[in-house]
Amino acid sequence: MMRRWLRSPILHFVIIGGLLFTVREAWRVRYGTPGLTRAPIVITAQQVRQLQADSARQWGVPPTSAQLQALIQEAVDAELLYREARRLRLDLQDRSIHMRLVQKMRAVSVDPSQDEETLYREAVRLGLDDDLVIKRVLRQKMRLLLQQDPHPAPLREQDIRDHITRHRDRFMRPEMVTFSHVFLSARVRGEHLEEEAEALLMQLRSQSTPPEAVGDLSDPFPLGLQLRAQSRSGITRYFGADFAEQIFSLQPWTWAGPVASPFGLHLVWVQEKVPEQMPPLDTVWQQVASEILQERAEERFTSGLRRLRSLYDIRIERGDADVAQDASKEEQS
Repeated sequence: MMRRWLRSPILHFVIIGGLLFTVREAWRVRYGTPGLTRAPIVITAQQVRQLQADSARQWGVPPTSAQLQALIQEAVDAELLYREARRLRLDLQDRSIHMRLVQKMRAVSVDPSQDEETLYREAVRLGLDDDLVIKRVLRQKMRLLLQQDPHPAPLREQDIRDHITRHRDRFMRPEMVTFSHVFLSARVRGEHLEEEAEALLMQLRSQSTPPEAVGDLSDPFPLGLQLRAQSRSGITRYFGADFAEQIFSLQPWTWAGPVASPFGLHLVWVQEKVPEQMPPLDTVWQQVASEILQERAEERFTSGLRRLRSLYDIRIERGDADVAQDASKEEQS
């Protein structure tokens, strides 16, 4: 009898049905049921017009269609994060939210001497928690929650190297040059500038004058007569692009020139050139690790936000048209 009962299709049906119900309920508790447990998110036509007006006021021109769509999406996401934070009751253990509501209630209560817990409950009952500051706090808490990784993968050296390779332009140390110069001022030398520069260059070369001994031969120069570890962009900023280009083309350990700048002419001794290079790994490890962890957190946030959007019926009102957007349409937009 027992063996026959265990083979019964009815028993199998009941067991399978129970398992499916359990799985469904577990899913509902954790993720919710689309369209049933969450009220639609509606961005009204008035809100859309306000977004347009705010953007125009900030930037001086009305937003384009694409820019307006991005603003609407931000508004949807802000409302979504706030609602989910409230669903998870992230406000209950937040002392800053608790105190803000107590203070607001004390300002309007007929009996502000009541204890904090009573004032807090009354503030919630009256809807005083519909507050811009509280909403901002809850959105941030929800963002941090979505960014969390319950099982973070440890960073490997290869992760660091791969990140540096992907962002090579940011981490590459530029070519650098250290040089000394003798400056001949166009204002001081006048029409004899080029002639005196050529003569002084021949003197420096013939006497093998070291760069440390040229102070008395140079006209005063505000940046000094030796510039250390200068990048191309740094030299360009002070002397101009043509000057920088010539400096990096000169051979080291010999007097060269004259090289023209907006100030006059320069006789240049290049002491050292350092080619562009990647920094040692240990000097940027902490920076790179921080960037990688932030990237991963943003990826988790984006993924979590996408999943949460799928749980809502999202409606955008444009004028008289009420446009319903499901999750897939929202993603495509």
